[in-house]
Amino acid sequence: MSKTSPGQQNGTASSWKALPDQDLSGRWEDSERKRKHLPDRQEEPAAKSEKAGPRGQHWLHRDLRVRFVDGQHKGGQYYNTKMTIEDVLSPDTCVCRTDEGRILEGIKEGMLETLVPKVEGNRVMVVLGPQAGRVGHLLGRDTERSRALVQLRRENQLVELHYDAVCQYVGPRDSDED
Repeated sequence: MSKTSPGQQNGTASSWKALPDQDLSGRWEDSERKRKHLPDRQEEPAAKSEKAGPRGQHWLHRDLRVRFVDGQHKGGQYYNTKMTIEDVLSPDTCVCRTDEGRILEGIKEGMLETLVPKVEGNRVMVVLGPQAGRVGHLLGRDTERSRALVQLRRENQLVELHYDAVCQYVGPRDSDED
């Protein structure tokens, strides 16, 4: 169940249908990737290669809040743990810091997934598509369709994106946002 106020339950999601589809919509509609990960999941290596392979565009960026989804790394010690990307070493490799302050080096893009904030108004970064690198605010989430409504501040533009194309941003405020 989502935790929304009574006034937000239907208004945001239904108003999204009136927005014109963005370029990314067709790319993501066939995506069946689950957002909840169970520890006993057997097909995880295949899912990771699917995630990084076909899109060709890498999404790692400093100051993104992500979820660690590799159940095999270090015996699953960090599985399903939220962390922050501290540094990007190559397009598909980064250094992460856990909430407890532990530093993890050599983390591959396929070991992580984007995190979409639960609280509307939180800052997010678009990580895939033509607006990649832009920072904005989360206006709403459609969990049934795995879509997020984001207002990009600089362009004053509303975009509807798949959860994989947007990620919580915890970095400094910059000119892209103001």
